Amino acid sequence: MMTLITTSLFAGGGWTPKKGEGFFMLSHRIIAGSYLANSDAMFGVSPFAMAQTTNIYGEFGITNRLGGIVYSPILTIGRQEEGMDEFGRFHLADEAVGLGDIDLALQYQILDGKYKLSGSVWLGINSGDYNAGRYGGIHLGDGEFNQMGRVDLSSSFKSFWWNTYGAFNNRTNDFSDEIRFGGEFGWRSNRLSAIAKVDAKFSMFNGSRSDSHSPSIYSNNQEYFAISPQVLYEFHNHVGVMAEAGFAVHSRNIIAAPSISLGVFFNLKDDKK
Repeated sequence: MMTLITTSLFAGGGWTPKKGEGFFMLSHRIIAGSYLANSDAMFGVSPFAMAQTTNIYGEFGITNRLGGIVYSPILTIGRQEEGMDEFGRFHLADEAVGLGDIDLALQYQILDGKYKLSGSVWLGINSGDYNAGRYGGIHLGDGEFNQMGRVDLSSSFKSFWWNTYGAFNNRTNDFSDEIRFGGEFGWRSNRLSAIAKVDAKFSMFNGSRSDSHSPSIYSNNQEYFAISPQVLYEFHNHVGVMAEAGFAVHSRNIIAAPSISLGVFFNLKDDKK
């Protein structure tokens, strides 16, 4: 699984950070509820399930056009209560804590004019346990090594900016490959930024691995079309805070509930530029 944070507060999208500049964030996300979107994208009542991740995200300018990105869930918590869901599946109570899947990427800015175009290559390392917990049904990672290519196109005008992206995620271990796309529209005034984001992930259903019966954020053939408002505020010392909520209008093989994220960040930049 890959979670991508983009905002022109630092770079992101078609922008890459300039050499020696960067952006670093520590955040915590939670999604929890008693509703499940199953393999047929139908919503039903399920025993309470929860997934929490504490994440480190960082990007740094290697050159003025090439940047490195790392995303690491340093703490992932999965929990499932016992009971039968309305789809006729019984869930055992279980819980697990551990490291999540780490993503590493290189991003290159192809165009640097009115429109910013960048390409990136992502490597997803299966550092999280896919069979965690007492009964092996808690997923702290997706259990596969994946490679994703992504293209971003961005531009800005006055206090506004926009970005759109498309990506293809090749997955191993009999998981289905994925198509991803989305975008964002943002506004910034002084040190406050408000962003409306859209992110979509759709399965190609070309893998042979069975979908997980445990509601989680890691499953084969998982899909969503999510809308996420985000607010960031940067203080004078380049330290700031972030809040985000995520709402899915379409989902498959995932907990059917909003996600909430809170974080703190450091914007490494040269004020003299």
